[in-house]
Amino acid sequence: MTILVVGGCGFIGRHVVNTFAHSGLRVLVYDTISDPINNTNYVNYVKGDFSDLSTLESAIVQYNVSRVIHLVSTTLPKSSNDDMKYDLTSNVVQTLDLLDLCVKHNVNKILYMSSGGTVYGVPKSLPVSEIHPTDPTCSYGICKLTIEKYLALYKHLYGIKYVVLRAANPYGPGQDPLKGQGVIANYVHRMHRGLPLEVWGDGNIVRDYFHVSDLAAFTHRAILSEHCGIFNVGSGNGTSINELIDILSNELNISPEIIYKKQRKLDVPAIVLDCTSAERTFNWRVSFNMQDGIADYVEWYRTEFNKETSC
Repeated sequence: MTILVVGGCGFIGRHVVNTFAHSGLRVLVYDTISDPINNTNYVNYVKGDFSDLSTLESAIVQYNVSRVIHLVSTTLPKSSNDDMKYDLTSNVVQTLDLLDLCVKHNVNKILYMSSGGTVYGVPKSLPVSEIHPTDPTCSYGICKLTIEKYLALYKHLYGIKYVVLRAANPYGPGQDPLKGQGVIANYVHRMHRGLPLEVWGDGNIVRDYFHVSDLAAFTHRAILSEHCGIFNVGSGNGTSINELIDILSNELNISPEIIYKKQRKLDVPAIVLDCTSAERTFNWRVSFNMQDGIADYVEWYRTEFNKETSC
């Protein structure tokens, strides 16, 4: 079995690829980055853009890919509303091209990384289960949800099995604080640099944060199993921005300046995921609590990110 990881050099992708490589499974990484990040005999790399169907198809054929993990997103929640047509064409349309290749070359299962933080919209109650209504407040969530629907359609029409991971807010080693996604990474970086923290709203917005290694472990189980469907993946616990700042302040022994700004329309007040289905179906649960997880990220930041940025 060869598993194709589209977007395997990104933050989540690197952890997923390492998890598979350590288990002895063959992985093909398709990404725009040319330098391999894992040099084991089990991992091969093909450089190409998500829109480059010719290169993508050649890779699927050459390596006899049987399962696909789709991690690519060309937009972020906060910027997706700025150009909704681009969000649609670069994510939904290009995913349909990928699905057509899967049909053509007999790929039997695809795992898609959706968004537990945006597809539900404003929760009617917490925690949110997979049967909660879906009313996204940003284009990012709408496109994620649309792709979920197409996966179900392709299963109905062509028999391709699928697993959708509605992931909460992953964080951990390798998350670049300069790329605009991940409040923990951003705050750690700014606190280390003596910069103020920007808070949208009053700081009482609640999110479900969990360590990226736990997400990678779930991805490993889900793509290898024969289970299909949609699964929330998170800690099941909510942490407000104000609480997060307190945890970071204690870990770093820094009292940051905080600048409160007007709350954005795209931000839902609170989102915490009910992960009972994932735990029951895959015997999975998170292994990191917030304090230990943040300590792990801070250690990586101090030893690796500072080293990289000082070169």
